Amino acid sequence: MSDITPSFQGEMQLAGWSETHTGGCKVTFWLPTPEDLDAFRALTVRKGNMAGHRFMAVLVEIGDDEQPVQQQPAADEPEPEKLNGCALAKLAGMWTTKPDFWEWIRLQGVACENAEEAKETIYCTCKVTSLTELDHYDGPRIAFQERIRKPYMHWLETR
Repeated sequence: MSDITPSFQGEMQLAGWSETHTGGCKVTFWLPTPEDLDAFRALTVRKGNMAGHRFMAVLVEIGDDEQPVQQQPAADEPEPEKLNGCALAKLAGMWTTKPDFWEWIRLQGVACENAEEAKETIYCTCKVTSLTELDHYDGPRIAFQERIRKPYMHWLETR
């Protein structure tokens, strides 16, 4: 798999797209030169002059400055929700800086020597990618309360 040679690699321009109940979804591109089409002509010959070869593609729109274009959400699409950290996120963030918290994590059988490792432990335990999710989603909030906050507080009280 490491010696894959692409059939086509280069710039192309969107010519159009369509969606019909009989023809399905279709995207058409203009290639810069007729020679760029040769890679595709050779493919249909091998399959009995029929289209239908499967491809993997990654397309990135580029601007006149040759840089990727940052996509804006469509007017009718809501912007992604931005989560603000609240009480649990602040508490978890504070704990990640405390050597006592690192020690408690180590007692749970997880290596922890710094704030970054403590934060990763919370991420893995609560299945989040940001501490702010602890305040906004039931699953992570419950996991934090039951698997981190209560046991850690109990450990602090009894040691």
